[in-house]
Amino acid sequence: SLASITIPSGVTSISASAFQNCYSLASITIPSEVTSISASAFGYCYGLAKLRFLPTTPPTVANSNAFNSLPTDCVISVPTGKKSDYTGATNYPDSGTYTYIEE
Repeated sequence: SLASITIPSGVTSISASAFQNCYSLASITIPSEVTSISASAFGYCYGLAKLRFLPTTPPTVANSNAFNSLPTDCVISVPTGKKSDYTGATNYPDSGTYTYIEE
């Protein structure tokens, strides 16, 4: 029944399957210290409406299933001036399918 989470500052990695199958999760904020995201970390979060990244350098994503089956209307927020860094990073959701915004 988790609806929203801001991962605490100081967290540097998101482990495999950390939020997998959190169907009611609508919003996630990833702190600037995160440098890596493991397999299936956010897989099958069917209710996710906003995924907000605070790191200025895109965290390394272990493989393409880290964001498996996100709803196509999920908005991905990245720091201002960093959109091309995120859309060009390996294993991130496809910018042709998902909307990336800068905040």
